[in-house]
Amino acid sequence: MKQAQRLPLGLIVIMLMSVMALSGCAKFTGGSVDSNSASTTTSSTATVLTKADQQISHSKIAAARETLAAVKNPNASVQNLATGLKHYQEAAEALNNNQLSLAKPYFNTLENYQGTTDASFVKARSTLQHQYQQVKLANSYYNTARDDLSVHELSAAKTSIDKLDQIDPVHPVIKQLQKKTLAMKQAIMNYEASQSTSSGSDSSTVVASATSSHDEVAVTSSTSTSSHSTSSESSASGTETSSATSSTSSSHAMTTQDVLDAFQTAAGGHFTKTDQFNIIKQTKDYYQIDVLHDSDPAETDTNLTDVYRYYPNSGKVTKQNTVNGEFK
Repeated sequence: MKQAQRLPLGLIVIMLMSVMALSGCAKFTGGSVDSNSASTTTSSTATVLTKADQQISHSKIAAARETLAAVKNPNASVQNLATGLKHYQEAAEALNNNQLSLAKPYFNTLENYQGTTDASFVKARSTLQHQYQQVKLANSYYNTARDDLSVHELSAAKTSIDKLDQIDPVHPVIKQLQKKTLAMKQAIMNYEASQSTSSGSDSSTVVASATSSHDEVAVTSSTSTSSHSTSSESSASGTETSSATSSTSSSHAMTTQDVLDAFQTAAGGHFTKTDQFNIIKQTKDYYQIDVLHDSDPAETDTNLTDVYRYYPNSGKVTKQNTVNGEFK
């Protein structure tokens, strides 16, 4: 009887041990599943970032943002890259629309964003910032050419158009501005043709001289009837010739260096030793001067070229607004 009573107890012990063993296996298996899940998540994030980098490299910023947004539980790398691309797209859209006043704060934000060091993003940002600087420069030349053409300062307009044409069209806006100057060029040709017709047999000499982008006098004196006319005869030919003669006299009174020295003094002397100065236009009232600054990779928002007008009679200096082309 005693032996018969012990059997159920033994069976009970064996059953308890079996249950504990199975429970341990279940816990072990559960731990293995958790580890595999974490590994899968890490692998998935890396795959997403790789895909986004490829899209960024092909300038598919919107697609890259969609790729990153599809991650259900994004880590810091995914979130920071997504934020950087948001800043990038805002700046790029303003630049595509040639809205430079709107683009400036966006580019400042983009430049100062340090949330990610993703190589593809950093490269794309650098490229966009370079395009931004070139678009600003192209707008400056276009606006100057337009203003000069409106007052029949043809030589100065040609100079600005030539400079615009020399800019590498790294952005569609630059191509658009260069295309828009075709109408300006045609207007200049039409004006010169009309002056050639009215100036008689010697008109070919005047037109040939007018092809020089720095010859202010040749264009404005195109109404003279003889290429061998004396200075007194030119002054009697009309108001335009008198203005041109005045500009010429002014240029003889001051050397180029005299003008640049006086300009820098009047402007307040806030230029650096590496700045380059180029007188691109002279009228009876003012000199227009390009100031070229050395490019600094750390200051990508700095305009590479500023345009000034110096009025020697009053000592006044005005600077061109790169957005609207006005001088203030």
